[in-house]
Amino acid sequence: MELLCHVDEGDRMVGPVERAKAHREGYLHRSGLIFLKRSDGRILVQHRSSSKETFPGRVDGSAAFHVTYGETYESAARRELTEETGVTAHIEFVGKFMHNDPPEHEIVAVFTCESDDEITVDPSESDGFEFLSGEEIDAAVSAGRATPWLRDGWLLMTKGPKTPG
Repeated sequence: MELLCHVDEGDRMVGPVERAKAHREGYLHRSGLIFLKRSDGRILVQHRSSSKETFPGRVDGSAAFHVTYGETYESAARRELTEETGVTAHIEFVGKFMHNDPPEHEIVAVFTCESDDEITVDPSESDGFEFLSGEEIDAAVSAGRATPWLRDGWLLMTKGPKTPG
C-alpha cells in the first residue's frame, strides 16, 4: 500500500493517505515533475504507457511522480529521476502549482536538471521517449496530447510562477 502526503491548499501536511483513496476521493496530495534538458536545449519527454489508467499514451515530463509519506519533494524527485530515466543529476527547484484533473488533485513541484547521459526508461511506465524542442512541447500541449501536469508545468517553466495582482 503506497501512502501519499495529504496536504491542505497551503501545502501544509495533514497526514498520510492511501494512494487509491486519494485518487478515488479527491484528497489533495503532493507530486512532482522533472524537465531534463540536454546540452543542445532539447527536453526529454516520455510517452505514458498505453496501459496506464490515467492519461494513457499522452506526452509526459522527463519524470513525473507522487511524493510518498515521509519524503520531501526533493528526495522524491531525485529518486524518480533515477528510476524513470536512469539518470542521476543535480536538480533545481522551479516552483509549484496546484492542479485538479480527476483523479489527480495535486500540488506539483517542478524541477529541472541537465544531463547528456544515456536514458533508460521503465517499459511499465513508458511506451518510449524523445527529445523535443520548446516549440515541439508547445505544439503537443496545444494539441491536447500532453498530460495535464505537463501542460501546467510547462507553463510554469516557460512563463514563470504566477504573481498576485
